[in-house]
Amino acid sequence: MKRAFAALLLALCAAPAARAADDYPSRPVTVVVPGPAGGAIDNVARVIVEAMAARLGQSVLVFNASGAGGTLATSRVAHEKPDGYTLLFHHIGVATAPALYAKLPYDTLEDLAPIGLSTEVPMVLVARKDLPPRDVKELLPYLKEQGRKITLATAGPGNVSDLCGTLLMWQLGEQLTTIPYRGSPPALVDMMGGRVDLMCDQTTTAASHVQGKAIKAYGVASKAPLPLLPDVPTLAGQGLPFEFSIWQGLYAPGGTPQAIVDKLSGVLQDVVRDEGVRKRLDAYGVSTVDPARATPAEHDRFLRAELEKWRELYKSAPKL
Repeated sequence: MKRAFAALLLALCAAPAARAADDYPSRPVTVVVPGPAGGAIDNVARVIVEAMAARLGQSVLVFNASGAGGTLATSRVAHEKPDGYTLLFHHIGVATAPALYAKLPYDTLEDLAPIGLSTEVPMVLVARKDLPPRDVKELLPYLKEQGRKITLATAGPGNVSDLCGTLLMWQLGEQLTTIPYRGSPPALVDMMGGRVDLMCDQTTTAASHVQGKAIKAYGVASKAPLPLLPDVPTLAGQGLPFEFSIWQGLYAPGGTPQAIVDKLSGVLQDVVRDEGVRKRLDAYGVSTVDPARATPAEHDRFLRAELEKWRELYKSAPKL
């Protein structure tokens, strides 16, 4: 009797949630992106969002919220009503922020509901075109000789280019002079003008400038050369064992009905399978993930592992 009653209660509770998922979305959905319009993550987000909108049969709007390494965007979504109408498209910064900041205005695991991973973006080490070293073999001793005279541009504290630059300095055992910008585009403009020396940036924003020979690339931080930049060798293949790529994914506020999270995940899985989406992202050097990774359970497992990894990494970070 008790079991039958419990089953009835579960069914009664599940019914409204199921109906909500059936009706969802009945109005436009907003996806908050932690970067400026035209920036690295914004370019990818708009491809994903457009494909999701077509499948949801409803407008999906992008809202750009830059600043504080993505924590402003994350906080905005974390405190929204958990109804599926405000989502977050974020990168690895979701996992690194708790290691970087002593106090955050949200709890990553409690206040966010992972929907699924979507994409991976390799990083590329670029420089002003007249920086003297011709390749990584010449660059390494040059950086040791010049040290803090070398300026390393980043897209701002906590941004993925800042993270990549920090990891690169740890790898080199050298401290360079970091110059933070409000996003990658203005940093790359200054690099093209010869005002900064180096930057570790996403192919999403840097590749077109490399292709146009406005800046030069020393190497990609991937296991193999990229079809987008076929003439740029890997850093590892030139004697600098440095590999680093950025993962990106979709989140809802914590407490969003599971039926809605699952519906969004199903749409996302369909999007990452889409050949048209893959071709559009290829133009940025971006890869879609295996659909098995675009699920709430896999994303949650992966996020927890990443949170622990970056927490331990920053604890053991070398002091330069």
